[in-house]
Amino acid sequence: MLRSHSLLALCVAGFTLGACSTVTMIPEAAVSAGQFIGEVFRDPRSQEEQTWEEIAAHTELVRIGADRLSIEARGGPATGAGTVDLRLLVRASAQTLHEGYTHFAIVHVRDRNLPIAGRLFGSSVYGSETVWIGNYESYVASRYERDYAAAPRAWVSPGVEAVILMLSEEDRRSRRAFDARAVYDSLIVERDF
Repeated sequence: MLRSHSLLALCVAGFTLGACSTVTMIPEAAVSAGQFIGEVFRDPRSQEEQTWEEIAAHTELVRIGADRLSIEARGGPATGAGTVDLRLLVRASAQTLHEGYTHFAIVHVRDRNLPIAGRLFGSSVYGSETVWIGNYESYVASRYERDYAAAPRAWVSPGVEAVILMLSEEDRRSRRAFDARAVYDSLIVERDF
């Protein structure tokens, strides 16, 4: 019995001293475990794929001519109007590139801001105008000019519908239009939609 207690005490002392001598190894083990857990639970899709799925889930696209699209972008109660605007721009740039064009302009825009509790008095709250918007600054300015919301922003689920004109680089109007590649590259990876 004394021998088994001595052996047990010796093992405990060995493990204790061994633990003290390997304290510097714990952070590496923790990092390795964290990396392993991160790899197990990591979303295998790229950031671009994740962002694109989010964009596709919150936008609708309808072709209305050889070089024109109607795109509607939506958000929920916690989504800002700016995020909805960026969703529209990403979808427009992606489709423009997919169709073989290099530039696009917004030629008609309409807010689709809906009251969160549903439609009040049977209609949505929006303004509408025919425009030529070919840069982000003009788009943001038009948002503020079109903001006819009858309710506080916190009560509205934001949305916007736009007609997009796709242009080739040779078209002289493309100088006053969005560069689809630049818009797509700057927004698709770096933003959270």
